[in-house]
Amino acid sequence: MITINQINRFVLSEYSRDYRALDILPLDVANLLDVSGVDSDSCVLSLDNCRHWQVETRVGLFCLRRWGAGMPGTSQLQFIQATLWQAEIEGIEFIPLPRETLEHRGFVTFDGSYWELLPWVSGVEEPPPIRTIGFDDEVSSEISISSEEYEYMAIQPFRIVSAMTSLAQFHLAVSTFPIPDSPIGHSTRVNNMLKRWQSWVDGGFNNLYKTIREKWSASASDLMINFTETGLRFLNNAVTSSGEILSGLWRSSRFMVQIQPIIGNCCLRHLRFDYNGVCGMIDFKMIGIDSIVIDVASLLGSMTNPDTEGWKLGLRAYQRIRQLDDYEIFMLKSIYHSIILIEGLEYLSDFFLLEKIMNEYQIDKITNRLEYWNLRMETENYNRNSA
Repeated sequence: MITINQINRFVLSEYSRDYRALDILPLDVANLLDVSGVDSDSCVLSLDNCRHWQVETRVGLFCLRRWGAGMPGTSQLQFIQATLWQAEIEGIEFIPLPRETLEHRGFVTFDGSYWELLPWVSGVEEPPPIRTIGFDDEVSSEISISSEEYEYMAIQPFRIVSAMTSLAQFHLAVSTFPIPDSPIGHSTRVNNMLKRWQSWVDGGFNNLYKTIREKWSASASDLMINFTETGLRFLNNAVTSSGEILSGLWRSSRFMVQIQPIIGNCCLRHLRFDYNGVCGMIDFKMIGIDSIVIDVASLLGSMTNPDTEGWKLGLRAYQRIRQLDDYEIFMLKSIYHSIILIEGLEYLSDFFLLEKIMNEYQIDKITNRLEYWNLRMETENYNRNSA
């Protein structure tokens, strides 16, 4: 366990004395055995081996991040920080650019890891639509909600507009970042999604289904029963959509599109809002070079469904700043579901196949997220079939 003295002596000593920690607060629930008193608003739901602390200093609050061993490499971390630096130079104010050390570096090396000191991001997290609907509300797998009721529970339209505008501004700010390869090419992320999806179709679904069924039969607690039942329902939705997704990813993987730096995992839970809209964005661990459609589909898909007013509103807001071509529009709808489903399947795979240890807080959070995605997919299918 890293102590405040070690952090001050070996990490924060590399910075100005103003950044010495007066107090530290661990933010990763993965490290907490007892989460009964956890403040969920200050926690980080992370299944990787990065660690985060809130650091109180004489000049305000900061977030100290310890990268896991080997993630990322030095060159990748420097690329991430260089991308954020360009965005800030171009006027993007909602990103936390790491503080420089006394040696003008963006990170410190200690105990086999890279450490970054980041400005604390203020604002509030916007809960996803229908976040509170779960097994406590006895929601059945049958559709029991109209499209009008669904849209009513969506996030406020001005926040959708602010989120998509902010994303477009970021993309525009880093579009001139020098990259080693041609700025026109195939999407590496889409090709990777296609391979991953093919592996699920070629036996992954069956393997995961059998394992979850075994856990479901042996479950004793309500928490695990809810988790396994929600997982099985999510898996059924994934199988139902598998053919359409496989076809869409195959076509999208062959399009030649603009390639530039992207955030890589941009979604609603990584944004912070105040009364003016987006005031902060967190989690840039997956910054890379690819099609901006990855970010657009991920963020827009985390806020609303396609063919709804919210989707159209967000897309219009984005395209006021950065237009999408016909190929990108096709890719947007074809990879929207695949991003959600692959993330959910990875959660289930981590727990049931790889047997990663998760505490009750993490299991509950993942269950709620899967339930939210289930309801979205089932509502969308119901509306499509009723049209």
